[in-house]
Amino acid sequence: MAGADETILLRRLLADDPPAWQELVNKYSALLLSISQRTFAGYGFTASTHDCEDVVAEVWRNLLHHDRRLLRQCLERQQLLPTLHVVTRNRTIDVMRRRKLITQPLADELVEVPAAEPAPDLSGRLQQALAQLAPKERTLIELFYLQRKKYREIELLTGISANSIGPTLARALGKLRVTVGGEPGKSAARD
Repeated sequence: MAGADETILLRRLLADDPPAWQELVNKYSALLLSISQRTFAGYGFTASTHDCEDVVAEVWRNLLHHDRRLLRQCLERQQLLPTLHVVTRNRTIDVMRRRKLITQPLADELVEVPAAEPAPDLSGRLQQALAQLAPKERTLIELFYLQRKKYREIELLTGISANSIGPTLARALGKLRVTVGGEPGKSAARD
């Protein structure tokens, strides 16, 4: 949508023009559904069409919230489409956060993680070193290195923030190096 057309549409929406709302919904619903689907998939979340439709409905409600404050901001900044994109992504993430069924928070006690495959290449010393790690560290090592999960998937499985996964893995690897007999701070070369 061109800048002038977008401005006119936003003014019509702020004036509560029903055909303008219909135009907005018809023009952007398919795009917002696609953004929601990609966001769900990007976090490893399997979502139904109904989940994505609920997200888009929430976006439309957000535009009306607080006396159409979001629409006013779009008019001031001339950024309707980027705003719709961000709001859709955020509402999709909110849906995933509300779905606590897929999250298994880690406690200090041992958390059972289903093994993807046995790791025959682990030596006895390395297996003993893994056993000495804290449950949280061991679980992250198993999910990231052995099961090859991405940070987003680990975050959804464990409830651990994606920002703290990397530092926790680094600490765990440092402990493993010391326990197995390597030098702390030096990383092994990967093939």
